[in-house]
Amino acid sequence: MTEDPFAILGLEARYSIDAGSVRRRLVTEAARRHPDRAPDPVTASAWSEELARMHEAARCVLDDLDRAESLLSLRGGPGPSEDRSLPEGFLESILAIRMELEDVIAAGDVNGREAIEAWGRDEWAARKDAVQRLLDGPRGETPETLTEVRRELNRWRYSQRMLEQLEHGSGVGER
Repeated sequence: MTEDPFAILGLEARYSIDAGSVRRRLVTEAARRHPDRAPDPVTASAWSEELARMHEAARCVLDDLDRAESLLSLRGGPGPSEDRSLPEGFLESILAIRMELEDVIAAGDVNGREAIEAWGRDEWAARKDAVQRLLDGPRGETPETLTEVRRELNRWRYSQRMLEQLEHGSGVGER
């Protein structure tokens, strides 16, 4: 999302949010600005566009990764195409896990697959916690912190992709 989703929703731009309050705000605004309640067609069209923007902003804010990407961008941090850095040795470890996943899938090893899926969920949660700590912490807007957030997000995407592959198919190699 190119616009500030937090400003669109009238929220403080921070990682920690109350998803329920975001949803309630959206419902309240949708009831208030519903096009059927507009006094004329021009207002109805404007309200419809505003609600579409609000729904897109809410989708962004309610998604953990998108919220982090938006905050990083709003704070002037590097985008995914500007900084693809990862921690030392991370790619090697991911490659090893992917090879292990291919082996357990080929062998029909349900327990092995579940163990790799658990690793992916744990990795995902650890990255989320790290990003939250960095973005909401006292140094949340320093260049060093923003670079560290980018590195965590780059790493987080790997666990996200692996979990998506496990959820939507047999695993590695499918797209």
